[in-house]
Amino acid sequence: MKDIESREDIIALVTRFYTYVHADEFMAPVFQMPKEQFDRHLIRTYNFWDNWLFQTGEYKGGLMWAHIERNETHRITTKHFEHWLAHWFRATDELYSGKNADFVKSKALELGQFINQRLNGH
Repeated sequence: MKDIESREDIIALVTRFYTYVHADEFMAPVFQMPKEQFDRHLIRTYNFWDNWLFQTGEYKGGLMWAHIERNETHRITTKHFEHWLAHWFRATDELYSGKNADFVKSKALELGQFINQRLNGH
């Protein structure tokens, strides 16, 4: 199995991840939004991971604001973060293996813990 090597690989990973998220009755409501807004979210997500893996400089903006804003309309609990991570790890493991695949799982865990701490205090 190959490692994550390009933006196209990131797009494939994020697409697989959101396939699982949207099929999850618990998670899907968090990501229900108008198509145009979700398309912008996808591009930001691609840019985020592209920047972390390949230092492209594509990602602009902060990570927290979108999560804080969403939390105001749809409470994001620790259980949501657990589901989010499970789907991310599953999608990654199904598609890729290697240093970059390990990195995106490790970084997702770190970010999930950080955001959960900020939103839920634990």
